[in-house]
Amino acid sequence: MIYIDKLKKEVGTRELFFIEKLSINQDEKIGLIGNNGVGKTTLFRILLGIDTEYSGYVDVKMKISSLLNNEKNDLKVQKSYSPGEYQRLRLDEVLLKEESFLLIDEPTSHLDIDQKEKLVKELKNRNKGFIIISHDRDFINQTCDKIFELSNKSLEVYNGNYTFYLEERIKRQKFLQGEYFNYISEKNRLLSVASDIKKQSSRVKTTPKRMGNSEARLHKMGGQENKKKLDKQVKAIESRINQLEVKERPKEEKAIELSMPENRKIHSKILIRSEKLNKRFGDKVIFNNAKLEIENNRKIALLGINGSGKTTLINMIINKEVWVHPNLKIGYYSQLGERLNPLNSILENVLETSIYDQSITRIILARLGFKRNDVFKDINILSDGERAKVKLAKLITSDFNFIIMDEPTNFLDIRAIEALEGLLKYYDRPILFVTHDISFINNLADELLMIENKKLNRFIGNLNQYRESKARSSKKTSSKDFLIDFRLTAISNRLAMEIPKSEREDLEEEYKNLLSQKNK
Repeated sequence: MIYIDKLKKEVGTRELFFIEKLSINQDEKIGLIGNNGVGKTTLFRILLGIDTEYSGYVDVKMKISSLLNNEKNDLKVQKSYSPGEYQRLRLDEVLLKEESFLLIDEPTSHLDIDQKEKLVKELKNRNKGFIIISHDRDFINQTCDKIFELSNKSLEVYNGNYTFYLEERIKRQKFLQGEYFNYISEKNRLLSVASDIKKQSSRVKTTPKRMGNSEARLHKMGGQENKKKLDKQVKAIESRINQLEVKERPKEEKAIELSMPENRKIHSKILIRSEKLNKRFGDKVIFNNAKLEIENNRKIALLGINGSGKTTLINMIINKEVWVHPNLKIGYYSQLGERLNPLNSILENVLETSIYDQSITRIILARLGFKRNDVFKDINILSDGERAKVKLAKLITSDFNFIIMDEPTNFLDIRAIEALEGLLKYYDRPILFVTHDISFINNLADELLMIENKKLNRFIGNLNQYRESKARSSKKTSSKDFLIDFRLTAISNRLAMEIPKSEREDLEEEYKNLLSQKNK
């Protein structure tokens, strides 16, 4: 059991978060989400006893083991291990601690889709619970049955998986909208009543200056006393307006159409092609007579296990080792590419190449988390995640008519990933992208390009649709095999009987053909 009471964490003079009350049981499987910089890793460090600079009460009454990013590790690993292999070793070590409650920071970093699926099974089968910090929505959805969201300096609890969290977030947003509109409606009603009373009061005539005392008293009896009552009512209503609990209007974001002028687009059906794509590095064959064809107006996810050749294919396209349409202007995003001017501001860097006016450019930056005066920050003070967002903003606002993105969701928090998805959905040019983020693929891709057995296979649809198609195909194959087996048994039984020679020959031929079909 972990129990928290009035936990406040400050960094300098800034309050990072305040958690009123929170209890965590040893078998709970929790996803901890929130924007970069809200304090997720800091909360882990407090629970582990590493960070003791806080106020409030934290009581940990169970064994905890952890896997944090950038922590020193005693693993003896070969220099030849890839980042994915090294991450898998670190995970294996912490998962062996079966009696511990686990705190794991970004477990899917550097893992491909197959490796993530294996990790999902391991965590599902685990008896003891865990808290996982992750920006991988599909991974959280499959492994966690409770969501903690750190936002606006506080922690909100959602008692369900990530799908439940999304649904509940919409409900809470609608509730806030309802509260806001009720507040505005009541405020406007009271203002209208006050305005009507003021008009009544203004119609009451004041006492003329030359009127005698006796006449003035009669005048007051006829109107001035009523005016005082009306003015008093106005003050009472204004007091009620001031006492209303102010509700902020929830922010609603409309889709942004990121369009390029028609005369700068390419209208050809095929943009990139190779009939016989071959590539090798020494003895290692990457592609062997593979067929590559990339059509216009597609948002294509390039899939393959680590080391299968995804980055190699991207480089072959960029370096024009395959046929590329002569008018294709390729924009490329990678974690190593697109240098930004460190002495200029975020806005200056993006406007330098943007085909949109400053207003639209600032809206795009705001969607990615750079609001109001944030756009005037210099590049040299930004975090890796913030730099990644600036590079992405620069990419999608430039005059490229085809963009390639290699792991665009790395370094981004969930809100930024969702914002990027929203922007790219309404991006009117073709996209080729590499990612291990399954939700990102399903929300954006309308085609898959899969590297399998040194070939390139296309599928029209997203990853969910591909898996459904495979399941249907497998079911059909299973049904077909059953029918073949049934017929083979019937033929065998018939051949065991005394039958005419011509019939025997026909049955033997059919038996061979059926075996051939089954073994395909």
